[in-house]
Amino acid sequence: MKKHSIPGISFSSVSADVRGKGEDRLDMGLIFCHGLSAAAGIFTTNSMAAAPVRLCRERLVSGGVRAVLVNSGNANAMTGEEGYEDALALCGSAAELLDVPEESVIFCSTGVIGERLPVHRMGEALPRLTGNLSEGGAGPFSEAILTTDTCTKIAGQLAEVSEGTASLLGIAKGAGMIAPKMATMLAFIMTDADIEPDVLRDMLREVNQETFDAITVDGDTSTNDTVVFISSGAGPVVRNKQDIQAVSAALKDVCLDLAEQIVSDAEGATRVVQIQVDGAADDDQARSAARAVAESLLVKTAFAAADPNWGRIAAAVGYSGAEASSDMLSLSIGDVQVLDCGRLVDGYDEDMAAEQMGQKRYIVSISLGNGPGSASMLTTDLTEEYVRINCEYRS
Repeated sequence: MKKHSIPGISFSSVSADVRGKGEDRLDMGLIFCHGLSAAAGIFTTNSMAAAPVRLCRERLVSGGVRAVLVNSGNANAMTGEEGYEDALALCGSAAELLDVPEESVIFCSTGVIGERLPVHRMGEALPRLTGNLSEGGAGPFSEAILTTDTCTKIAGQLAEVSEGTASLLGIAKGAGMIAPKMATMLAFIMTDADIEPDVLRDMLREVNQETFDAITVDGDTSTNDTVVFISSGAGPVVRNKQDIQAVSAALKDVCLDLAEQIVSDAEGATRVVQIQVDGAADDDQARSAARAVAESLLVKTAFAAADPNWGRIAAAVGYSGAEASSDMLSLSIGDVQVLDCGRLVDGYDEDMAAEQMGQKRYIVSISLGNGPGSASMLTTDLTEEYVRINCEYRS
């Protein structure tokens, strides 16, 4: 699906100089639903959650959203009650300009923590933002939400249902501060399918675990992570089980695509590595093992060096909390088997393993030999460039 639009939804974006540096970059965006809509959200588990996350949680309880206001360059996190009031004020002004109920406007922010929003500059930009809505504005909107990203992230999919074809469109940002438990990541998925709010929530919760919750770049769970799923209701009605499954499958494809784009654009990364764990006692234990390997700094630096130091991988599995023993562990790097039930395989060729690790993308396969549990996680290498980017982030 190449068409970046959804019936019943419009987008806009403007430059409001959110960072206060005289920049002309797009840094405010708006998603607007033309009619009644349904929405669901999943948010960061960080206990220092930002003001806009708090506002979204409160307003999404009803399941109806008419507009999503987004800014980059400032997270509005750790800003106290004043930060929450700033978010409320901007949502109120946007609602008045859009002529929709104030409680139907939600807010998402991303950027530097600990600074209040420039409400005056952002307020002055709102008439331009609300007056520039277009169904074809998804591209510029995807630019307005970026921080350290090097590229925009958009994915689309179609779902065939009983009453016709439902369209899905996803837009995301994220390159650093990415970890499971809501990988600084924002994602907005939209569909024209007419779906009940409780069904939207169930779909999003199920899909999220295998997509956005299965990626990590640096093990940092942001204060602002948000995924919102919105139905404009302008397309086919989706009520029966078969149609719900069709839309859910399309939703998973969109979220997987966006999740992989986020990892591929990770700060300083040169390689994407899939950690596949099988043979765990259950899926939760498999996820624990996969996450430990994916977030190990020693493992990630070995990935950067294309060094098949498999002992680092084994050690990470050992401290993950998953049931594992050295005499049951099997391990492969790409097509090269390294361990079989805890022993180095006959004929193991370290040079071939290093060659596999020199690729831009490969799989590390791990078997714990304990049961049917399995899990997969995408991660990256850790390079000097990641350190440079984050040393200079606030400069």
